[in-house]
Amino acid sequence: MTTKKYPLDPLLKVREADVDKASRALGEAVRAREGAERRTHAADEEERRAKEEARAIEEAERAKLDRGELKVADLARGDAWGVAEAARQERLAQAAQAAEDALAAARTTERAAGAETAARKADAQVVEKDRAKWSDRTARAAEARAEEEAAEVWRPKRG
Repeated sequence: MTTKKYPLDPLLKVREADVDKASRALGEAVRAREGAERRTHAADEEERRAKEEARAIEEAERAKLDRGELKVADLARGDAWGVAEAARQERLAQAAQAAEDALAAARTTERAAGAETAARKADAQVVEKDRAKWSDRTARAAEARAEEEAAEVWRPKRG
């Protein structure tokens, strides 16, 4: 007895390939999000460290000023440093914000990839469940035929 081939096997293979493709895309999205998280953390840490350094320098200069150790030229250099440091702090803040924006975009992409993967898995499961039902129906039909054939063999002959 030959077994029938499931008629939707090609569709099942396509859907499984779609699941694999979506899973790879999800993995890439997860890696991208993790990288964005690392970059965001690094940018935030650099910004925090720069603020602490600037605060320490300002406190040291203020202490020198209070003790009368600074000259007019020192005050002018301090003002120039303050302007440059403000620009540096602004660049660091912008970099941190850009990293946060990139992280938000990566999270959105990851969520979309997760939803796509779930949808592809659901599509494949529909065909897989149909295949299981088809296999069950085919097996029951084959069993019924075998029983019918066996019953005919054992049926008493008339005559």
